[in-house]
Amino acid sequence: MKLGDWIDERTGYRSLVKSFVELTVPGGARFAYAWAGAMGLMLLVVIITGVLMSTVYAPSTTTAWASVMYLQQKVPMGWLVRGLHQFGAQSLIILGAIHIGHAIVRGAYRKPREFMYWSSLLLLGLIVAAALTGNPLRWDQRGFWALRVETGIMGTVPVVGTMMQEMLLGGSLPGNMTLTRLYALHTIVLPLVLGGLFVKYVWLGRKHGPALEAPADAVRSDPYFPSQFARDLLVALAVLSVVFVLTVQHHGAPFDAPADPTSDYPARPEWYFLALYEMRKPFPGRLELIATVLLPGIVVGYLMLLPLLDKKADRGVMKRLPLLVPVALFGIAGGILTGASMKHDAGDADFLKAVAKAEAQAQKALAISADGVPPDGALAMMRNHPETRRVWLFEQHCASCHRMGDLGPPRGKDTAPDLTGFGSKDWAKRVLEEPDHDLLFGKTAFKGMMPSMTKPPADPELAKEFTPMKAEDLNAITDFLTAEAQGTTTKDMPGEKLVRQRCTSCHRFDGKTDDEESLAPELRGWGSTAWVLAQIDDPGSGKTYPKGSMDAKLEGHMPAFAEKLSASDRKLLATFVQAQAAAKK
Repeated sequence: MKLGDWIDERTGYRSLVKSFVELTVPGGARFAYAWAGAMGLMLLVVIITGVLMSTVYAPSTTTAWASVMYLQQKVPMGWLVRGLHQFGAQSLIILGAIHIGHAIVRGAYRKPREFMYWSSLLLLGLIVAAALTGNPLRWDQRGFWALRVETGIMGTVPVVGTMMQEMLLGGSLPGNMTLTRLYALHTIVLPLVLGGLFVKYVWLGRKHGPALEAPADAVRSDPYFPSQFARDLLVALAVLSVVFVLTVQHHGAPFDAPADPTSDYPARPEWYFLALYEMRKPFPGRLELIATVLLPGIVVGYLMLLPLLDKKADRGVMKRLPLLVPVALFGIAGGILTGASMKHDAGDADFLKAVAKAEAQAQKALAISADGVPPDGALAMMRNHPETRRVWLFEQHCASCHRMGDLGPPRGKDTAPDLTGFGSKDWAKRVLEEPDHDLLFGKTAFKGMMPSMTKPPADPELAKEFTPMKAEDLNAITDFLTAEAQGTTTKDMPGEKLVRQRCTSCHRFDGKTDDEESLAPELRGWGSTAWVLAQIDDPGSGKTYPKGSMDAKLEGHMPAFAEKLSASDRKLLATFVQAQAAAKK
């Protein structure tokens, strides 16, 4: 007995192959029937890549990001597996929408195909649910904040919304329990339900066949293999090619810095939720239910009821036009809302700035993690690494008042001197020329305490006696102050003598001043790391500003951080601020 006969006797595989080869397509083979085949291939790709990814992934807040980074950066071709998985999943959403749209136009939801149509709607919903549960698993900024937005929408559903939200998150906020539940849903529950429903859908499709466009099609039939199979394969490979190109372009899939609940990340949902996100904007407060529950409920309800509403014998599009117009409007509205959201973001300078900041942070995270992620997790890695910790410290303790480069409150909202270039010659020169400028002391309790060295005072009488500082003297003083900040002071610098002559009437220099009541700062070492560190430790210690500068009457003065931050953090922050001077040389 031949091997093939022996296997067939025990498995009956030949009859299975024969049934596949002898399948027919009523109405003839068409590319319009190929969408389901493309979905089947992409579903297979997503399942295979998902299984491969699960061999590396570790679902916890301390390990999730690190495991995805390892897959993306270290595992050979891991980036390809991850990209095919993510873009393949997104292609399933698009293919499902196209397939359902085509079925509606052709009337393929009518008797006896109602359950087949309803199954396709449920399949699309499950695919979206799989995407929703999968995106946060990487535990990066994008996935984390998209989850916050999406579950926030879920929470607006009356009665059950909060319960559903807490069941999914495992509490009020995302954490370890969230990842455990999402991982179980994404890798076990949804694949089983989705796979079973897809098999049932294919079985119903074979049972009822395609919906014929015209009575004449009933007498025509083509073999599935190779006529329809070739079309299915061609469309499926075309979709796979697009997914592959996107994967190569992105070198995998987007991957942000580790999730940080305290950050100001520009939160947005994934593109397939942008329409719902945009639709919420005109409905504030309690009216938000209109956008999150009522309108989506109307759309889903209408699509579900369509087979029961369409009872006409004629399957022609024009005869069913009144029923199809609402579906077309749903699609157009969804496209317009999605486009409007993208257009708004593309024209929002603050949003684009925040995105650029997030992208830079993502690159830093990957660079830092190249040497490995510590056991306490990727977020701790970012907060403890000097390059990123100094930024975090500034954002947490300084940025509520000060601006420095791209850090700090929006321009105009700052209430303390802008530290961009602090310690540089330009910064010192501006203080001498216009100390009450809004970027300096114009918004502080020290406004009006220091006169300009180059501009006459507002008082006419005082203006008559005013003599502006000579340009050479101004340059000499700023050269000296800059040298103090950089630690490059040399003996007999002209600026030092001028400081003793022109500035000590208010300022301290080596602890000496002509006016002990003055609140002007010490100029020896001004702008240096040691000076900035002393200012951070205690602004009223006398090492920088005198004790009187901390008077409660001076609202908004800087607090002392000696007991709030560790010595290493204070030094790191001081070095970061002082480095601004070098950047502005």
